[in-house]
Amino acid sequence: MALDELDGRILALLEANGRESATKLAAKVGLSRSAVQERVARLERDGIIQGYTIRRGSGGPPIGVEAYLFVRLEGHACPRVAPQVRELPEVLSIESLAGELDMIIRARVPDMTALNTLRERVAHIPEVRAVTTAPVLAVHLDRR
Repeated sequence: MALDELDGRILALLEANGRESATKLAAKVGLSRSAVQERVARLERDGIIQGYTIRRGSGGPPIGVEAYLFVRLEGHACPRVAPQVRELPEVLSIESLAGELDMIIRARVPDMTALNTLRERVAHIPEVRAVTTAPVLAVHLDRR
């Protein structure tokens, strides 16, 4: 399905504030409320919008350890390794890369012991050659 400029503007507004009302979206993009609701429903139905989420602010209690796992694989194994990594509940995202690294995994775990356990689980997947772990110390900007 092709997205037009209005779809793009609606998506950008929802990415900035997923709780924005249809009435406010309509005013910002120059459509009626019902037209915006129909577009959002179509974007959801077509899988362009796959869900809405929350992000915790820095004022709340710590939510554990977030980390990146930098993975090197044997050959072109991403299509075989990614589904196995996807099954790990701590994993937030998996990205395949071109270059020296083959894959970056972003994960959230309760503590450093759990991070070490996750790292070992990934390292023991067949075709994983090496895993380097980098816990996040501070987040200075997150536009997700």
